[in-house]
This record gives sequence, structure tokens and C-alpha cells, in this order.
Amino acid sequence: MKRLYIVRNAHAAVGAIDRERELDEQGKRELASIGTQMVARGMRPSIILTSGARRAIDTAKHIREVFGLLVNVIDIREELYTADLEKIREILQLLPDEKNSVMIIAHNEGVTKLLESITDGDYKDFPNAGMAVIELRLRHWNELDSSSGREIAFLRPELAEAV
Repeated sequence: MKRLYIVRNAHAAVGAIDRERELDEQGKRELASIGTQMVARGMRPSIILTSGARRAIDTAKHIREVFGLLVNVIDIREELYTADLEKIREILQLLPDEKNSVMIIAHNEGVTKLLESITDGDYKDFPNAGMAVIELRLRHWNELDSSSGREIAFLRPELAEAV
């Protein structure tokens, strides 16, 4: 069995260059919430694959800080920035089999399509910093295909209302 954490990047400020957009205060609060939920549930990925967009890298760094993980745990994949379902699946299928617990941080619509593909679920409302935790019924990453997983958790940021 493999475990896949699928994360949509946290909320980012509006910017002229999409790739360079930084997390805003809302995004940082989203990640604090998700990190707290992950720790409470004992979730801990062995590696984080992230898009090369600044908001995705910042999302990965915030999650890593929750666990005090080493910097080499974050694997920046430039191709995840504009990746569609097939590209994301290809990246995952090439993972080494000793990696049993993998987090992937990318962007909509790719993450939603991946999630729907491997679970046959409907995830039209995948929030910023949302995380789906999927148990995959496979021994080798290259076996990843449609309907090979089941959702075991779906975490949404719990944000206090602004006053």
C-alpha cells in the first residue's frame, strides 16, 4: 500500500506574474490549520513533491516546518506548475517504490483531476490548502492508474472569521 497526500497550494496574493505570487496572510492561516490537523492525525509524508511556483514552494516549506523535516525532503518539480492529469500521473508513476508516503503540492485543475481520477469521487470544491489523503491499493508507483485509491481523509483549512 502507498499513501498519497494531494495538496492544493495555499491562498496567494494577486500579482502580475502568476508564477511569482507569494502566500498572503490567509494562505499562512490556512497552512497553520492544515498543519495542526495533520499533526493531530499523525500524518507525515516521507517526501514532498512541489510545483516550482513560489506559492507552492512556500506551501511545502510551511508544511515541512510543522514536522521539522530536512530541506532535502522537498523535491521541486518545475513541470508541476502547469501539469495536467496525465503529467502528474506520469511524475508519480516514476517515483521510487521505497517512497510509501508522498505529498504532492500543485495547482487546480490538475490536483482536482488527479483526485477524481484515482478515487472516482467528485471534488469540484477543492479549497486552497485543502488536502486529500488517499490510500492506494498498489505496491509499485508505476501501477498508479484510474480508480486505484480510496480517500481516507479530506482536510479543509479551518479559519476563524475576521472581525
